[in-house]
Amino acid sequence: MARLLNSRPSAYPSRVTDDETGATTEQIDRQAPFGDRVLLVIDGAALQVVPLPPGGTLTIGRASRCDVVIDSGSVSRHHANLTIGPEVEIEDAGSSNGTFVDGVKLPARHQVRLTVGVPFLVGAVTLMVQTRTGSRRETAATSSVLAALEQSASRIAVGRLSVLVVGEIGVGKERFAERVHEMSPRRPASFIRINCSAISEPALEADLFGNEAAGKPGMLELADGGTAFLSDIDQLPLALQHKLLRAIEDAAVRRVGASRTQPIDVRYVASTSKDLSSEVDDGRFRRDLYFRIAGATFAIPPLRDRRDEILPLAEQFIASASAPLGRSFAFSEDARQWLTGHDWPGNIRELRNACERAVLLATGTLIERHHLTTIDDPAKRPPNQRMRSSATIPPPPGIRAPSAADMPSQVRATVAELEKQRILEALERCAGNQTRAAELLGISRRTLINRLDEYGIARPRKRED
Repeated sequence: MARLLNSRPSAYPSRVTDDETGATTEQIDRQAPFGDRVLLVIDGAALQVVPLPPGGTLTIGRASRCDVVIDSGSVSRHHANLTIGPEVEIEDAGSSNGTFVDGVKLPARHQVRLTVGVPFLVGAVTLMVQTRTGSRRETAATSSVLAALEQSASRIAVGRLSVLVVGEIGVGKERFAERVHEMSPRRPASFIRINCSAISEPALEADLFGNEAAGKPGMLELADGGTAFLSDIDQLPLALQHKLLRAIEDAAVRRVGASRTQPIDVRYVASTSKDLSSEVDDGRFRRDLYFRIAGATFAIPPLRDRRDEILPLAEQFIASASAPLGRSFAFSEDARQWLTGHDWPGNIRELRNACERAVLLATGTLIERHHLTTIDDPAKRPPNQRMRSSATIPPPPGIRAPSAADMPSQVRATVAELEKQRILEALERCAGNQTRAAELLGISRRTLINRLDEYGIARPRKRED
């Protein structure tokens, strides 16, 4: 498979001559300590993790004298060079079968920057640079649990197997689906989001499969060559479940009103917050479709089980929310302790809402605990009591809550525009369902209706309310 050659005594970089091409390349200091990145070598079902040094040039090939030896007939004796520094770059060394990044074959001796967590090909073998804690964007806040899931997903991503992502509402299932796409060879193509719960059955059929009379392609056609993400797949009507199964099995779609099918090449990633096996047992979901989409299943843990993620995420959220205000904020120690101690039943979505509200309520540069907590704290709610969403957060005793008049007009306008945009996005995600949109926003339905009137947003036609 692949291996990193054992260290040999050397105080300086050495040079090695390739047995096949005669090329020479500067080598790393083999006694240098390993850095915080690794190289994954994925050949079929086999996975090898090669620790990378913090800097230098690494040779990749089939020859025993290369730094990373890959025992594959598709790999040349000296196939490529990996240059390691603040960024990692790959260079094809004049190989027979080529080096491919983002689906594009590299010219010989041409260096291209590699992105952490995005695969590239050396011959027919897939490689990927990752951080030691797992594949992820270097700026993302990721727990060790989630990183382990992503590392497993990186092996699945290089193939065609369908993926099912399960977890509570708000845990980040869509982002995980995006990561599967980003780590796959399909990354240059489209990632098409299909919300199975947001559209009525007749419209969903046309949106999924297209409309022949209108000459409109469906979302599955638009995903050709890429990935189709089916969120809330448990909400897909039974009649459409059968049609989706046929599309998956036949690798083809038939538009509404069409007489012939059209071939498509699509990777399917689905998500659900329900137990699909129970839905199958209860007759609400087709067993054959379940086995088709659950080729590999990943359960995303709730935020309360990923506590090392909470503070980095919270800091990202307050930085994003405060940017339009031209201010910066920090958490007090008491606020930090409360953030990590709270169970976050609404997961990442609840955390984001709390941080964005805190930014608006804080009068100074420090966010205190009382800026984050609400009257309706789920931890203090009696059992079986219905949740009451509070539109405002009470100030600490003796301190007046800031009013709209306390804000400069430009800030008020910015805040109003942000809130209006959040409401429109929530309504779109919930297909106009005001009750679900209010839950998504963390406010009561009545407060949402008041905001619609205040911002002049037409109330959506009643569907499932």
